[in-house]
Amino acid sequence: MQEFRRFVRGPVGKVLLAAIILPFIISGFYGYFTGGGSDSAVAEVEGNKISRGYVSSRTQQLRQMLRQQSPDINESMLDSFIRPEMVLQGIVNEQLMIAAARNADMAFSDAQAAVLIRNNDMFYENGRFSETQFERMVRAQGMTPQGYLESLRQERISQQYRNAFAATDFALEGELAEQRRLGEQRRDIRYVRLSVDSLRGDTQVSDQEVSDFYDQNTSEFMRPEQLRVRYIELTPERYRDRVEISDEQIRAEYEARKQMRDSAATRREVAHVLISVNDERDENAAVERAREARQALEQGSSFAEVAREYSDDAATARSGGNLGRVGQGSLPDSLDEALADMDVGDVSEPVISDAGVHLLKVIEEERAEMPPLEDMRDEIVTDLQSAQSDSLLAEDLVTLEELVYEHSDLQVPAEQLGLELQTTDWVSMQELPTALNNARVREALNSESVREQGRNSDLLEVAPGRFLALRLEEVKDAEPLPLAEVSEDIRAQLRLRKARARAEALAEEARAAVEQGADLAAVAEQLDAEVQEEADLQRGASEPAMEVVDAVFATPRPAEGESSPIRFTSLRNGDLVAFQLTAVEDGSVDALEPEQQRQALQELARVEGERGFRQVMAFLRDSLDVELHPDRLSQPREQPQPQPQPAAPPL
Repeated sequence: MQEFRRFVRGPVGKVLLAAIILPFIISGFYGYFTGGGSDSAVAEVEGNKISRGYVSSRTQQLRQMLRQQSPDINESMLDSFIRPEMVLQGIVNEQLMIAAARNADMAFSDAQAAVLIRNNDMFYENGRFSETQFERMVRAQGMTPQGYLESLRQERISQQYRNAFAATDFALEGELAEQRRLGEQRRDIRYVRLSVDSLRGDTQVSDQEVSDFYDQNTSEFMRPEQLRVRYIELTPERYRDRVEISDEQIRAEYEARKQMRDSAATRREVAHVLISVNDERDENAAVERAREARQALEQGSSFAEVAREYSDDAATARSGGNLGRVGQGSLPDSLDEALADMDVGDVSEPVISDAGVHLLKVIEEERAEMPPLEDMRDEIVTDLQSAQSDSLLAEDLVTLEELVYEHSDLQVPAEQLGLELQTTDWVSMQELPTALNNARVREALNSESVREQGRNSDLLEVAPGRFLALRLEEVKDAEPLPLAEVSEDIRAQLRLRKARARAEALAEEARAAVEQGADLAAVAEQLDAEVQEEADLQRGASEPAMEVVDAVFATPRPAEGESSPIRFTSLRNGDLVAFQLTAVEDGSVDALEPEQQRQALQELARVEGERGFRQVMAFLRDSLDVELHPDRLSQPREQPQPQPQPAAPPL
């Protein structure tokens, strides 16, 4: 079983899944906002244009999301991994699925989307759904509430379409047995390895060769453009010492938190009797029947007995009307308000809701204890200091933004707000100091206003609560590095080239010898290497080298007791390997334990489902109207702005 898991979850499988799943994660998160003129449209799917600005905006948002998840991530790696071209492919895939889902009459209603939104803890405040919090969080993503709702619908529609293929495949026991036979197969080899490093040690490079190479390839040895950047920085930390928190403020905050916690953390076990309002009974009649039920309680009947006789809620009537444990906000407002004034054992007067008329009973109550003030003092002080610091920061931000815009340098803004004006040493764009190592800073330094017109940048938020403004102080153009600084690098490069050329020549001689009938021992002698053996090689193994393992498993199975013909493969570092396949042992085809068999069949079905869905996406690419213009992604930069969402096609 473990061998099978290693096979289906090995390096090749992970690469394939990442290549397919990642674009859908991106497109599912971002939706498919489009817009912009035809000159900035980088793709068009079934008539829907995708603008360059939108792709840039979504790329920056995805990078920012990853920065927040991994604050120490290397910026250059982030920029190379999350590329606009990749994000564009995800958006195109999303629109292809949306179009296909529309053609298949798939739907996800606004009501379903609304339920998902109301169940999202991100939009809750004090234990209850908050429309204000919802709008705040949505606006922070550059979207309108209606746009977010539409994006959510489209995401679920896409999932429906994808699951229709990826989640509906199945696997047969015979297929699993064959997969295990091949996936758990082991192979033995004998091989000879010619190392480029061993040849490089005997290779000589003259000073003249180094000089000639430098003259012919000067452009490869350039010192990148150097910058000196002047900047000012504004963070909440500069206000910490200015904020004083009094004992009265601490006590008031503690009491506010205690009240909020008591309200949010109290959970009651509640039972109810529901009298429905319907065609046969209006609201007044329902209230009268509820009073009859309450009178039965007063005459000695238990709440469970009354619920079984009077309640129209069939789901709870059989269990004495028990609704389970509920917190504030779990029930409609009218029921919450009634419960707020009730103690354990109390029965309410008739309470009206959209569902009908209720009698409520509090069966049990559970309250979370609030820690004493002294235990929370430090936390409260820190939070109050942070809140007041943020408030002072917000005031200065308005002033700083105006000063940076109005003045032609940063000296005056720094003096008026008492900020330190800092200047970097000479640095390249790729090696900015930590304070400036940020994609928004690089974008500002490359902007026309800062680079060409010599203006201050806009006020940039480079991290949550951290702002800076900058200007270019000086610029040195790229220039060739002196030969003395790069001579050793050139010598090493030429030595490697000569060693690889020698290895290629020896490889040709070895191949020729094999064609003339030479065995592996003769090849080893010719290459001045040793014959080595490797037993029980598995698919995806990294030793003796991935290229060798791939070539071994691509070699036809020799007859029992015989070896395959000698084959050659080159490694990425230039090494040459000659090998023979000497034995093959198939993986087990015996049935697994029932639970393992079930899990293995599910895993194989999932893999096959993903493969089938890739074929579906390839078909959609070929059959639907798709135009791609990735070259336009690198046209003159524009400030990425969230695009308004168009009216979506009916789904």
